[in-house]
Amino acid sequence: MGDRTCIRDLAKMFHIGETTFWRMIKRGNVRPHTNPLHPGLQDPNMVQRVKWVINLLEGDNPQTKRQYQPMFDFVHIDEKWFYLSKKAQRMYLGRDERGKYKSGKSSKFIPKVMFTAAIARPRFNSQNECTFDGKLMIFPFTYQEAAKRNSKNSDKGTMVTKVVEPVRKKETSDMLINHIVPTMMRKWPPSEGPKTISIQQDNARTHITQSDIIWQQVHQQGDFTFILVQQLRNSPDLNILDLNV
Repeated sequence: MGDRTCIRDLAKMFHIGETTFWRMIKRGNVRPHTNPLHPGLQDPNMVQRVKWVINLLEGDNPQTKRQYQPMFDFVHIDEKWFYLSKKAQRMYLGRDERGKYKSGKSSKFIPKVMFTAAIARPRFNSQNECTFDGKLMIFPFTYQEAAKRNSKNSDKGTMVTKVVEPVRKKETSDMLINHIVPTMMRKWPPSEGPKTISIQQDNARTHITQSDIIWQQVHQQGDFTFILVQQLRNSPDLNILDLNV
């Protein structure tokens, strides 16, 4: 397959012209294909994936387990770093227009900020109207601090937004307990009776689990019960935030 990445190499392999080979692509005789790199699944991973799927079936026995849970009470969360700038950015200018001068302290160590996204399955009523879009919020790892001295950007005492770095277990736990959970309780669609919500996250070392002592003190609030669920190893396709659609 490594010899099939270029039209020129393929044309030479089949002893035909490059233009002829291009016409074959236009006719559909040859089609382009992108071969992605998938996680390497071992036998224990495959067994865990089967158990994961079976546990999502509704029912008490094999005869009644014929339908999957609607997963309306699942919330997927994930983090991602975003750089505040790029080393180079392509743009289009007019004939006599000049590009703006961009500078930074370092071209290798560009400031970055982490965001956490929380999303659930949207809900619709009988008229096919969206009553809950599932978009809970995107939470930045930032904090406010008063400026210690005067500068060209702000005066002394002005509240300045700063980036939380590094992000460790203490910061992710604080974000989950003090920001994500209260937002879920505020935005969750109303329903009768207690609500049990599963929060699915990946296996990053900075994430807390359901057995965490601090989490055990706050995972039940009012009618809400929150359960932390760790997605399976080597299985990013089980978290919708890891899927590139």
